[in-house]
Amino acid sequence: MAPGIDSRAKILAALVLIAAIVLTAPMDLAEFLVVILFVGAVVALLDGSVIAVLRRGLLVLPFAGAIALFAPLASLETGSWAGVAAAYTQGWPLILALLAKAYLSALIASALAATTPVPELLRGMQALGVPDIFLTLFTFLLRYRDLFGAQVAALRDAIASRAPRLGGWRRLMLYGSLGGNLLIRAYERGEQVYDAMLARGYAGTLPAASPPCWRGADSGFLAIGLVFAGTLVVYR
Repeated sequence: MAPGIDSRAKILAALVLIAAIVLTAPMDLAEFLVVILFVGAVVALLDGSVIAVLRRGLLVLPFAGAIALFAPLASLETGSWAGVAAAYTQGWPLILALLAKAYLSALIASALAATTPVPELLRGMQALGVPDIFLTLFTFLLRYRDLFGAQVAALRDAIASRAPRLGGWRRLMLYGSLGGNLLIRAYERGEQVYDAMLARGYAGTLPAASPPCWRGADSGFLAIGLVFAGTLVVYR
């Protein structure tokens, strides 16, 4: 995190900007690009990787795409193929709007994560009054993500060493059959981590960090986020 920028200011600015994008009318292409440029500029100023943030935002599209694909069917009047065709003919702007809002929201969240170390992010959330149970769950989810990734890498190495020429659909089907084994191994590894935490004195809550210090630069950063979000709301 850049010196002088409090994690609370970044969290609040991100939440306000996401709310401005999600709760207002769909934006056009120019507004969409302006938001991307604004977020990219902020990430660059905070010494983050703009390319990595843009790529991480794309991870939400498969999930948002599944929802957006069926969104026009909500206005379906008849159950005929002609009715379905008419619903999609009139509903494609809705599909684009859902995808755009999902990507921009994920982009902002990715920018926040990329420019704020996890300890600072947790400390900011704690200072903003987020309940300890949610902070604990968030911390464990991050840890479990790393454990899950390690187990995936181990299975990939095992497949590569035992069946280096396996490819195509056979390799994909093998990954599917190993999914249950992967979850079991990751769960067992998580139990080992939890036992290790208990052995080191974990009593159900994480140690409290020292409260952050709010500075003038933090107020300026939050003000810029509020002005940009307000501009999106007013001019749309």
